[in-house]
Amino acid sequence: MTPPPPAGPEGVPLPVLPEPLGRGARLRSLLSNPLVRHNLLYLVGIGGSGAGVLVAQSYGAHHLTAAGNGESTSVVAVLNLLYTTSYVVAAGAAREVAASAARGVPAGQRWPDLRRSTWRLGLALGGAMVPIDVLLAFLLHLPHPEVLAATVVAAPLAAFDGAQRGYLQGARDFRRLALNFLLYGSTVVVLTVLFLHLGLGSAAVPLATVGGALGSAVYPRHPRPRQAAETTSHGPLIDYTVVAGAATAPLFNNVDVVAARHVLPAAGAGLYSGLSTMGKIIFFGTSSLSAVMYPRLAAAATAGARRRLLVQTLTVLAGVDAVVLLVYGLLAPHLLRLVLGRTYVRDSSLLLLFGCGVVGLTLVNLLVYYGMGTRHSHFAVVPAVGVPALIAWLFTSPPELSAFVPRIASALIILALLEALVVLPGALRRRPAAG
Repeated sequence: MTPPPPAGPEGVPLPVLPEPLGRGARLRSLLSNPLVRHNLLYLVGIGGSGAGVLVAQSYGAHHLTAAGNGESTSVVAVLNLLYTTSYVVAAGAAREVAASAARGVPAGQRWPDLRRSTWRLGLALGGAMVPIDVLLAFLLHLPHPEVLAATVVAAPLAAFDGAQRGYLQGARDFRRLALNFLLYGSTVVVLTVLFLHLGLGSAAVPLATVGGALGSAVYPRHPRPRQAAETTSHGPLIDYTVVAGAATAPLFNNVDVVAARHVLPAAGAGLYSGLSTMGKIIFFGTSSLSAVMYPRLAAAATAGARRRLLVQTLTVLAGVDAVVLLVYGLLAPHLLRLVLGRTYVRDSSLLLLFGCGVVGLTLVNLLVYYGMGTRHSHFAVVPAVGVPALIAWLFTSPPELSAFVPRIASALIILALLEALVVLPGALRRRPAAG
């Protein structure tokens, strides 16, 4: 028999309190929350991918001169600008797949149409890169411009990568999405080491990133759907708001290196490339927040649900950004020496300033994905007008690193403030209940 509950002094049974959860049980309870689990999976994936690229660039920096590293990083930046296509395609695909899933349509039914559309886009972009490469060779002052031919191959791979990642994101399959990212990063590391030992020099890391794009393009494979693909959708896969929103962060994450290569001396551009690589850890470390929020916004049924998602994500973003800035402020010289080598320590005082600019970029990224997920177009005005203007400002910078870094930091902070003024008042406003 079950013993009776203990009685108080008046004979009244005392309430039986639940036993406190152990540490393992609390951890399992936390991981059972889909928001937490998906953020961790995405963070592992994007963190592993970014760490792979960081290891590859660090390995290259230790095996190349500062000028050679600047040349390598500038070509990688060009390829990364091209990989902006994957972010744009992924944003459009994730929104459509998430919206279809909310209507009860299996994600697999959207894959054949996504695959056809993105291959057409990728092949067209690859053809367009032929004349663009001529202009880039002039802007970057490359001693070996023939390496830019890799962009022609990278274009269709970038589009297909976007379809893969957007499909998985929209279906909330963050486990395989993390594996896709990890495959990219690990492939880049292995190929970088191999190509450097084969004597490819400053072309090693750029060619390794193309190999990484190929690796993530082939995983995962999707079975042919049993039913015909759904033909109805909320709108076009890619429109101007998706381009303006999804391209903003990738553009700023890479065009700064291209601009530095154009306006700074070779050694200065090489030093900036190391500073840029280190500072952008903040962005990649917080990108999971926008990625996990985005498909939920696309499927959310009410304005209140969207507002709660935004407030939760903004709160976590602010906390993470503050911690990383504190670490940069205290440990900048040690971090640069450890990750990139002694050559890069001389400008460690600029890392905190650059990090403040990247914090602005994390806010911009969150707000543009909120705008895309809710299908509100007004958010696109700021990146559509501001990004080209601010990029032009970078290309007119004086040829000193001490002038270039404040320019990009202030540009990103201004962009964040403008985007917040456009998006937040309407997003956080509580609307009266109907009736």
